[in-house]
Amino acid sequence: MKAITLFLFIFSIILTYSQSTNLVENGSFEVIKGKIKGLGCIEASDEWKNVTTSKADLFVKENKNLFVLTSGNTYGKEDPKEGDNYVGLVVYSPKDKIARNYITSPLAQPMLKGKKYCISMYISLAEGSKFATNQLGINFNKKQLKQDDNKNLIDKTSILHAQLKIVSATYGWEKICGNYIAEGGEEFITIGNFTATDKTKTEKAIKIKDYKGVLSDFAYYFVDDISVVMVDQKTACDCGPNEDKKDTYYHKIIMLEEKMTPNERIEAHTAFFPFGKYELQETNRSTIDAVIREMKANPTFIVELFGHLDVNEAELASKKPLFADLANRRIREVMKYMIENGVDVKRLISTPKDEKEPNEEILDDDDEDLKLAKNRRVMFVVKK
Repeated sequence: MKAITLFLFIFSIILTYSQSTNLVENGSFEVIKGKIKGLGCIEASDEWKNVTTSKADLFVKENKNLFVLTSGNTYGKEDPKEGDNYVGLVVYSPKDKIARNYITSPLAQPMLKGKKYCISMYISLAEGSKFATNQLGINFNKKQLKQDDNKNLIDKTSILHAQLKIVSATYGWEKICGNYIAEGGEEFITIGNFTATDKTKTEKAIKIKDYKGVLSDFAYYFVDDISVVMVDQKTACDCGPNEDKKDTYYHKIIMLEEKMTPNERIEAHTAFFPFGKYELQETNRSTIDAVIREMKANPTFIVELFGHLDVNEAELASKKPLFADLANRRIREVMKYMIENGVDVKRLISTPKDEKEPNEEILDDDDEDLKLAKNRRVMFVVKK
């Protein structure tokens, strides 16, 4: 009787642990135990391994090698969804000219048969990609997958995008999410494209005008914030189609020319924000840093900061405190950062515009989400 009671007690602890804990122990690639000497160093991230001889990339906030920085690397740039780091994978290439990448990690504990799990990860298409696809997914397995070559790994895909949409956005993060009922004993998670090339749905990626790097003949995605959490059968995983919109924000790569005046150098920069947010992102800071350098080099300059919203934020401003005075709060965060970094407050002017002046850089062929993202911004105008 005591043995049965002890078993039930231990089982109860395991069940409680599973229902409140992410079973992917290093799901945001924050724990680094190896050296990152360049591309192909995913195995420097604790728990994660390559499945084939084609090595995935790990991108970090700081490194001597500029090719592996999250703020601007070989294939593009993106602020991490969570923490400081993320991984990059080749997911598709025509006729398999470039080998795919697959990464795998053990789960904190085996999945329990018949139990329901909420699965999610965030992905973003790299600016250097010629193609986009909908086949970047998740595989659960009882054994750790391993191949001694760089050929495609064809296996079951346990989780794909809920709408099976082709993820073509190169700004912000798109959520891949779904429910998974465990067969029982699954101990490993693997991420990649498990579908044959001739059955992989793709489309040409939209070329980003601000991206000056080389476009490669593949679909390459950044991946971050991977989660596997057990829930009760009645719990619905939050995989709504608009979930990712809350984390989407636009950024552009600025190419300054020698012939540009200091005024033009400052006004070429714009700080963009995610939906409903005013906190600075890493790309915000690098943008503002460039403006600060120009202001220090030109001590007579006074700069007016214009704060903008998208129409959805403006509509919510009177209904939810989160969105109230948002344009002002964005300006204040930018000004605070500039003052902390040596700019006299007397040289800064705050002018909230809300949603009244759409971004002139919006293009007719931008999708609706991109148009909204381009409007969430703080602009800089020199007032001499």
